[in-house]
Amino acid sequence: MKTRKPLEIFRGLAMLLVLWAAVLIAVRLQLVFPRSVVVWLSESPNPQQALVAFSALVSSGVLALLRLGIEVPPIKPLIASETVRAYITGIPFWVLGSIFAVAIGALVLVFPACQSPAFVIFRVEGRPETYRPNGTLVASPGEFLAITAEPFEENAILSCRWQYVGEAFETVGANTGCELNLKLSRQPGNGLLTLQASQDFCNQSSVFSLGIQIESP
Repeated sequence: MKTRKPLEIFRGLAMLLVLWAAVLIAVRLQLVFPRSVVVWLSESPNPQQALVAFSALVSSGVLALLRLGIEVPPIKPLIASETVRAYITGIPFWVLGSIFAVAIGALVLVFPACQSPAFVIFRVEGRPETYRPNGTLVASPGEFLAITAEPFEENAILSCRWQYVGEAFETVGANTGCELNLKLSRQPGNGLLTLQASQDFCNQSSVFSLGIQIESP
């Protein structure tokens, strides 16, 4: 196995950065890439991160193909010289693979296709009815509640974070997970449950609330 000198690696990394910047500029100026790509990236919850991740993904993928001897027609004129080819061979495959993997992960986090949940259903253990956001759940003093937030869309995967405040609760606090266990106060009063929910590992979230009202029997 050939041992690369540090200078060769730095030259290879420089080539990667140049190509990365070129892809980024090409997307911004709507060159080379179709307009549909620009529109798709602009629909991301974080378009800037999506653009950077997409540029890293394309540039590392292109250099990996070139390292394997596979020609990429759009940039063939730019790599005709032996000097440029030498720079390309200077970057190790493991570096390209690492950047490619990180770029995929970064793009998934802000994937333009993901959306926050538009609606959830609150279900309380032991009760046949379900509750809608902005509704009110009437309970008895000292009652124990096991509340589950369920997605409205079938097969969607929810990620949940709860906050609860008000005199209806013995303590004020927060919790994660889509099932919440609460011990209510022994005195009549009102409280508010707030749910911040995202679905299908998307970083966009929606906020829903459910009122809690304790009434004496």
